[in-house]
Amino acid sequence: MEPRSQSRARVLLNLFTVALLAGVCALLVLSLLEGRPHALGPATVTVRPKLGSGITYFAIPPLGTVSAKTHSGPLSLTATLTKIDFSALSGAVDKRSPRDALVDDVERDLRSLVFRISREWLVVASIAGALVGALWPRRRLAHVAAGAVGGIIATGASIALIVAAFDVEAFREPAFSGTLRRAPEVIRAAEAGLNSLDDLRSRYETLADRVSRLLALVANPASDPDLGGVAILHISDVHSNPLGLEIANQLARSFSVDAVIDTGDLTSFGEPIEAQLRRLIREIPVPYLFVAGNHDSLANRSIIAKVRNVKLLDSDTARIGDVIVLGVADPTFTASGDISTEEGNQIRLGRSDDVASVVDETAPDVLAVHDIRLASESIGRVPVVLAGHTHEGMLEEDQDTALFTVGSTGATGLGAFTAEADMSYEAEILYFRDQRLIALDYVSLHGLGDDFEVQRKTFETIAP
Repeated sequence: MEPRSQSRARVLLNLFTVALLAGVCALLVLSLLEGRPHALGPATVTVRPKLGSGITYFAIPPLGTVSAKTHSGPLSLTATLTKIDFSALSGAVDKRSPRDALVDDVERDLRSLVFRISREWLVVASIAGALVGALWPRRRLAHVAAGAVGGIIATGASIALIVAAFDVEAFREPAFSGTLRRAPEVIRAAEAGLNSLDDLRSRYETLADRVSRLLALVANPASDPDLGGVAILHISDVHSNPLGLEIANQLARSFSVDAVIDTGDLTSFGEPIEAQLRRLIREIPVPYLFVAGNHDSLANRSIIAKVRNVKLLDSDTARIGDVIVLGVADPTFTASGDISTEEGNQIRLGRSDDVASVVDETAPDVLAVHDIRLASESIGRVPVVLAGHTHEGMLEEDQDTALFTVGSTGATGLGAFTAEADMSYEAEILYFRDQRLIALDYVSLHGLGDDFEVQRKTFETIAP
């Protein structure tokens, strides 16, 4: 016969296995269930968990979805607006002090919402866990109890991780997916200002403040929060794709930018016909600063420079508000094949000392080049460097210099029209205040339509 101690250990191990499996199954069941509607101020929302990496999503039709990495643990949260009392919301927005009343309503409901949802999830988890125990081979009542306890422990621990670690300030750098025309308003509402957090009393009120701003946008489509300062649209590598310039035009208007900086490869082959893109550039309603790339021939550079809103920068500066931009055109033209890629890279590295000398002379706030190699000796001498060339978005900070490489605004060019192409149209908007870079919106469009993804990044230390 098996010793009693071994038999007891085997039973305990068996019960522990049931509890562990029940906990995992309980989380899976929760992620599959649709959330029940709950009141949140003048709105009705559903909240559902799903297995994920701690991201909170606010889905607010017709604005889109705003998300941020807010907590740790195995669950992400999705809150979806399903119904809204427009008369109550519009009345709140129209009052003399709409924000205070709306925040109070949302905060009050938010607190009770957390307790109601936690209770519901624990009940569902206990039932799901008990079912796992009931289905266990050679089950006993102890298996059912172990399953229920396992479901409660796994779910309760996940809820505790969310509540303890939830970081509302993560929405200072939100991601947005939805219709571009509302993107600036939604991102700014989710961010809710860089200086407002000190005035809020709790995480509940901070979150209520974010939600109420988003709800106010639903009731007041004309709302247009303004970051102030200077906004610059950075594009690059259009590569003769007219849709790239159409998107740039749409971005310039939607985000109310003060200027566009194009860091080159507007064209691809250097042929005169490609300069017809100047007609689309002329329609962009703000100054267009053109820093030529290695696919822009001297002839096309000259033609583009004659467009009324274009300023060709080649070791020249331009002022956008109080922001000084130095542009240095690429010293090579490689589309003809006369210069190899490696030779072009060496030429740019060789010219980097000359670029650094111009930086020292002009003291710009922004250095714009096509290939970041040209700026390699300017790191630490200029606050911001903009570049393209690689067709990949990248941000690096080195010696108090922020280096931004934007992906292809033309989705790498005419290849974007082929069925096998899977590149996105990319651009970025940089926001300056008192010559300091304070925020960046990185925009990506997959396919042809009006739906964009916008990722915000904020800065506090980058200064001239």
